[in-house]
Amino acid sequence: MIWRRPNGWRRGSCGCDHHPAAIGQDDGAETIGSSAMRVMVAGVVLVMTAPAPVAAQETDGPDIVVTAPGKPLQVDAKLLRIAQRRLAKDRAALAPAATLRFELWRGGQRVAANDLALVLTDGTRQLPVTVDSDGRFALPAIPEGRWFLRGGTAAQALSLRPLVLSPGTGIEDRRLGDLRAQCQVAVAMGKAQASILALPLIGVFDLAGGCASSRFNFYHRVERPLASAVADAPGGPVVLPLRTQSYRPPLADRTFGNETRIRLSYR
Repeated sequence: MIWRRPNGWRRGSCGCDHHPAAIGQDDGAETIGSSAMRVMVAGVVLVMTAPAPVAAQETDGPDIVVTAPGKPLQVDAKLLRIAQRRLAKDRAALAPAATLRFELWRGGQRVAANDLALVLTDGTRQLPVTVDSDGRFALPAIPEGRWFLRGGTAAQALSLRPLVLSPGTGIEDRRLGDLRAQCQVAVAMGKAQASILALPLIGVFDLAGGCASSRFNFYHRVERPLASAVADAPGGPVVLPLRTQSYRPPLADRTFGNETRIRLSYR
């Protein structure tokens, strides 16, 4: 496993700043480091930066699978509490006004939860699950005990991802502090689902700084092919690295404040 701190930003001919990794990357390759680490990362894409001239490579981490094909959806509330507690821990520093919602995905496509009849239950009591018009859902505070998020049968396997959003923002107009908090939530969920074999890798990941480390690059997936992802920085717009349906925000770069907006455009 070889780590290298990414190079700095540079000015391009368009008048925008470009990160070197935004240019000339190979989608097909995968580093040994990224392959190993992806056993513990959920909801985000972890990239290990390799030495020059090899560019950083993207690899999808496994999502948190919540239902097998033809089976009812069921998520242990222990995992959902972990997500809620992690956001509560980071809220003041990263996302004071944000809410935590969740998305269901099938492969590279998001699945609206409107028709799944979601409910939180301990077998006797039920708590409401708020499903938005866009098919994402929010949860109330979950009591202690054996609670589950349950829903209807899915034709194919579904996976769960957290989404942290502040008022006045959206999928195409993200606040960087929200993305930083979302990374922490996703990694906390991934750790809870990791096998014992992943514990040494988790230790290395934490020691390096996790989401705040420049040794790791996290790509965030979107539903449609991207044309651009731009950070509105004080010194001018900065073009971010992207793949067909994912982009890499500058989570570890503290020259970008939490109020920095990440704006997307689609093809």
